Amino acid sequence: MNAVIKIIAAAAILLSLIGCASNAAAAHKTFLGSRVVSDRAEYDVIRIGADEGPFRAVQLQARGAPVEFKRVVVNYANGSEQRFERNVLLRAGSYSPWIDLKGGDRLITKVVFYYETRSPGRHQGQVRLYGIR
Repeated sequence: MNAVIKIIAAAAILLSLIGCASNAAAAHKTFLGSRVVSDRAEYDVIRIGADEGPFRAVQLQARGAPVEFKRVVVNYANGSEQRFERNVLLRAGSYSPWIDLKGGDRLITKVVFYYETRSPGRHQGQVRLYGIR
């Protein structure tokens, strides 16, 4: 019985630590911009000033309609870029996993995303971009 109580207490502590870590990440989440996406466009750009500071990861959200991302390209202030070649379908309202940014200079100037919308009829979608420091 004593061992069961210890296991339950350890599990409760572990779950509370995980919750604190995810709350801390959400507290540092920064909205970087958005674009309305259409069935006709193949790519869009969200421009970010390098003065926003460095980010260690970015995340995309689809709103209004599903969006299938083919590629995401992050451009940095030093002229380099980082490409993510993925086919990720985001349902309306859902978020991509955090995309880790490599390297020391992570001052983002723009993010280019290539996509296909899955919007039936006249529903327009929106892509929102977030960063975490």
